[in-house]
Amino acid sequence: MMGLVNPRDLDLVIAAVHAVGPCPPGEEADWTDRVRDRAVSLYVLGDTVGQDIARLDAAKQFTATLLDVRVEASSKRGVLVLRNTSGELEQPIRTDRGDSEAGRAMIERARALIGHRVRVYRLNERMASNPKLEVRIVVHLADFGLDTDPVHENSAKQNVLAAAEGDTAVAQRAWSEAGLPEAGAVSVCQLADALACLPQADGEPDMRRFA
Repeated sequence: MMGLVNPRDLDLVIAAVHAVGPCPPGEEADWTDRVRDRAVSLYVLGDTVGQDIARLDAAKQFTATLLDVRVEASSKRGVLVLRNTSGELEQPIRTDRGDSEAGRAMIERARALIGHRVRVYRLNERMASNPKLEVRIVVHLADFGLDTDPVHENSAKQNVLAAAEGDTAVAQRAWSEAGLPEAGAVSVCQLADALACLPQADGEPDMRRFA
C-alpha cells in the first residue's frame, strides 16, 4: 500500500511541472525526467535558501559606508573596510571563502557597492579548523545608495591612518597618491581612493577567543 504524498514533495512536483511546461505528445518519458530533475533542483535551491535565511535571522545588523574590499591571499576571503555612523572604521569583516560560490558572489557585490551606504548583516562564526576561534562574516549587504555626505578632513585622515595600521608615513603617502587636498573636507569616493592606495597586505584573519 502506497503512503500519502508529502505536501512539500507535491508542491515541488507542481512547481517543476509549471517550470518545464506541458508534456509534448509521445515524449512522456523525457518529460518525466525533466520534471524530476527540475523538482530536485528546486529542492536543493529551497534547502540553500533556507540556510541563507537562517543566517540572516541570526545576524546582527548595522549601517556603514563601504570604503574598500580586499582579498586575502591565504583564504581568498574578501575583507570589507567599513566606516560606521560614528565616523570610525569597523573591525574587518570578511566574506565566505572566495573559492566558494557564495564568497565570490559577495566579493563582487561588495566591490560594486564601494562608496555606498549599506546595511550590513554579519555573524560571528566558529572556524572549522579551530572551534575556539570565530571570524566576523558578512552574510548580506543592503544597498542604501551612494554616500554623498562630505567627510571632515580630520576624520578622513584618521580613517586612512587606521587602515594603514597606524603607519603615518604610509597613510600620508596614500593620501598624496590619491590626490586628496591637504585641507578641507573630502568626499566618500576620495576617501575610498586613498584607502585603495594603501599596500594590499594579506592580513591575519580577524579572530577572537570566546569568553
